[in-house]
Amino acid sequence: MPRIVTESAIISAAKLKTHMATKVTLGMKNMFGLLPDKFKAKYHAKGISKVVVDINTVIKPSLTIIDGFVAMEGKGPTDGDPVQMDLIIASKDPVAADSTGARVMGIDPHEISHIRTANQKGLGNIDDIEIVGSSLDDVKRVFKRN
Repeated sequence: MPRIVTESAIISAAKLKTHMATKVTLGMKNMFGLLPDKFKAKYHAKGISKVVVDINTVIKPSLTIIDGFVAMEGKGPTDGDPVQMDLIIASKDPVAADSTGARVMGIDPHEISHIRTANQKGLGNIDDIEIVGSSLDDVKRVFKRN
């Protein structure tokens, strides 16, 4: 990791979207972007979900913000279709933010390896999440997957 990353407060600002390899790309997967480009292909080959958890173990964001104003469903992270959601998710707990984002897209976060593993490692909560604002039922929409 670059020194500026390890010495800074990190805010993960991610999009709400599906992903072909990890099922979703939200706040924790967004942290993969902190790696220098020259290492990304190597770490993809080692198992992207494991690497996402490892990164979030070493560099835990102070705040995770998931931009769902216009989300993306389908063949993410780049070839999906836009979905107007008019939604934002924010939490100091990256696992809770990603779990809520997954649920908004109609995906059980327990099905997503990096979210489940991060919860098991104590990086945050996958369940028992207090939602403030609109209820999950009011904003949930089942997203098309790959």
